[in-house]
Amino acid sequence: MDFSFVLTLALLIQGTAVNPPDDALDFLNRVTQRYSDAKSYHIEATLERVDRNELSHNWHKTLLTAIVAPGGRYRFEGRSAFGSAVFVSNGTTKWNYHLDEHQYTETAAAAGDSEKRHFIPQEEIRAHDAQLLVADIRSLSTHHKSASFLPDETVAVGGRSIECRVVRFTGADFISRKPDYKVEETVWVDKSRNLIVKTVLRIDGYRATASGAHIPLFTEETTVFNVVQLDEQEPESSFDFSPPSDAKLVACFPDPSARSRPLQTAEFVGKPAPEIRLIREGKEIPLSSYRGKPVFVEFWAIWCGPCVALIPDLKKLYAETASKGLVWVSIENEEDASDAAKFVKEQQIPWPNYHDEDGTLGRVFGLEGVPLGVLIDPEGKVTFYSVGYDISELRAAVASLGPEFSSVAGPSATPGAAPPKP
Repeated sequence: MDFSFVLTLALLIQGTAVNPPDDALDFLNRVTQRYSDAKSYHIEATLERVDRNELSHNWHKTLLTAIVAPGGRYRFEGRSAFGSAVFVSNGTTKWNYHLDEHQYTETAAAAGDSEKRHFIPQEEIRAHDAQLLVADIRSLSTHHKSASFLPDETVAVGGRSIECRVVRFTGADFISRKPDYKVEETVWVDKSRNLIVKTVLRIDGYRATASGAHIPLFTEETTVFNVVQLDEQEPESSFDFSPPSDAKLVACFPDPSARSRPLQTAEFVGKPAPEIRLIREGKEIPLSSYRGKPVFVEFWAIWCGPCVALIPDLKKLYAETASKGLVWVSIENEEDASDAAKFVKEQQIPWPNYHDEDGTLGRVFGLEGVPLGVLIDPEGKVTFYSVGYDISELRAAVASLGPEFSSVAGPSATPGAAPPKP
């Protein structure tokens, strides 16, 4: 017998036992964790989305840039057919530029600064998407319970051919999803750098009408990451802003929804709160069951920067009022309920959060924007209703509930409160 052959075979068997094949989800988790751990990054992405059914075909393209460095320096750019904006900070000064309006603001940057404002205009939505790029990349592994490898593939990115490992998610791999949606997601990872260069998400679902009818809709969203640099030196010029010659400096951007707010407030304040039924862990809780106690209801969303910026102030107010009898309720209607549950746990939010699956709860309260704060007195009447409210406004409203709450009056915002770093 050829003993060299036997020895070689034994080594191969031993090697297989010691080095089992990669688990696809574990592999992707290691890749995405690098983005979370990075102290600085430079990412440029092109996103193309197609929505179609038998009677329509819509195509949209978005360009996103996210550059972050220590010292409060950042540059977030978002460009689309619906509006384009740039957020820039060099750690001392910050600028917000609306490209299509040729207007910009210039203010001092504070430690932990953020765009803490009452509303997000359409022009800035894609710039906010750029802020969330790293969080979205990280969610590729946190939103799934399993995955599988496809054969390696070469893809073209920025005129370069890149050899990639390919990870695929199908319906059963998602932690939470709508049962009547067929979902598939594919991720291409550069084999040489272990960085994501492309993703494709396909959803075979529907668009729900106000009456509850389902109109079939197929969506395909392709994201190509043309530039990905983690923990590399970024030139200082990335964090400077030189306004174009036709750009005008303004004190602030107007709030187009401000005129409708008094009408909304008048519709609810002083009147009985509408009835809604909250469902948690299979248990139904009517809002009216809290009659006899004051209730604060907040409608919010993870993607809403002002909502997230309010959390430290709300937690402080909760600590001052829960023991006095104020009931706290949060309601969101994220597409994936597990996203909100994970976020609530990470932020250690102590009051219960409820998922508005189909938006019914929000519609009952006339929801047109978030954050929406609603304060209900012990008799069940609305005493405060405000979209994009300030914490000092809410404190004043709570203080008016009675002498036991008078100590919470006045502004008490957390200095520099800001959403977590994307």
